[in-house]
Amino acid sequence: MNSGWKNRLYDGVVHQKIGADMFGKTWFKWLSVTIVFLLPMPVLFQYLQAYIVRNAVVTARLYEVRAPIDGVVTALDARAGSVPGDVPVIVIRNSRLSHRELDNLEARYQKKVNACECLQQENNDLNARITSSRRWFSDYRVMMQQDMAQSAGILKTQLKGAKAHLYETRRLRERNSRLIHTGAVSQADFDRIEADFYQTEALVQSIQLQIEQTEYRRRMLRNNLFPSTLSDGVLQVQNQINALFISSLEYKRRLHEARSDLAADTANLQAARADMEHRSSAIVRLPDTAVIWDVNVEPGMNVVKGERIFSYMDRSHLMVEVAMDDSTIALIHTGHPARIRMFGSRRFMEGKVVSVLGSAASMNGRFAANIKVNSARDGRVLIKITDPELYRDTSGFCGVGRTAFAEFQGIGLIEQYLGHF
Repeated sequence: MNSGWKNRLYDGVVHQKIGADMFGKTWFKWLSVTIVFLLPMPVLFQYLQAYIVRNAVVTARLYEVRAPIDGVVTALDARAGSVPGDVPVIVIRNSRLSHRELDNLEARYQKKVNACECLQQENNDLNARITSSRRWFSDYRVMMQQDMAQSAGILKTQLKGAKAHLYETRRLRERNSRLIHTGAVSQADFDRIEADFYQTEALVQSIQLQIEQTEYRRRMLRNNLFPSTLSDGVLQVQNQINALFISSLEYKRRLHEARSDLAADTANLQAARADMEHRSSAIVRLPDTAVIWDVNVEPGMNVVKGERIFSYMDRSHLMVEVAMDDSTIALIHTGHPARIRMFGSRRFMEGKVVSVLGSAASMNGRFAANIKVNSARDGRVLIKITDPELYRDTSGFCGVGRTAFAEFQGIGLIEQYLGHF
């Protein structure tokens, strides 16, 4: 009996232990399944929030350059895939244009230049003659001053002699006037002595007046007032100076008019030369961010105005073309944010949608690269890359033609499902 009880007790303990082990193993299995199920949920949740398209390609618009003039390609520094930088890409010259109009303008311009030079030379000669005449006038004035100074000196010397003779005749007259009463001197001798006295007195007065007149003339000369008796030569020189001065003013007026006319012709000639250069020569330059795509001409080739000569793309405005089914395009709008990653790259680039086109629409403009594989219902979405990192190194490969995938936020399965409710 005791053994039976012990057996039943043993069996209960064993069954309880086995149940606990089975429960522990089941819990571990469910926990493992749960963990395995939840591990990819963050990634799946991201996919449920975003719509990912793997059929995309990096591209850029192509710009065509056409010949601005007719002519011959004299220089060409462009090849497919090259970056021209700041040097001229192509130089076109047309040497068959008529230069007759320009030659006539240059001949007329040179004629007016020669006329201005002649007027200037004649005016310089007149100024030289005026300067010479003024120098003669100054010399003439100095000589007149010296002549008057000498005349005044001579008159002063004569006055001294006349005064001395007057003093002598006065004393002689006084002595003879006392002797004439005594009869020692005859009346005739006294009259002769008295006449000599009066004559000498008149001579002294005359010399004094001449000295005063000479001083007056010297004062007039210092004030540039020339005496009429001595001004014939001076007036002649002065008249010559005045006539030369008037002629000089006339030549200056004509020279000013000629120079004004020459300035107008200079502007016309420069405009004609610039127009001729514009019509006979054309230099094409591209921005630093341009990349030559294809070239249609070679050095020495004749081109016609408007003919396509080459095309290029701008590396600073890269886009991504994404193929998207028409049923999904309705969820995309202009300005929609997107993330781009080129295959082989680990970094995402930011972008914004700039154009949305259905499968039946045609894209405007040419592009450097397009999606190769697409279905009949695939539309087109253009995304402009706004990530500055891609444009930082413009000397490296810009990525045009590389395949990529695009990730559109806000239009995943969760948003589409919840949008129905």
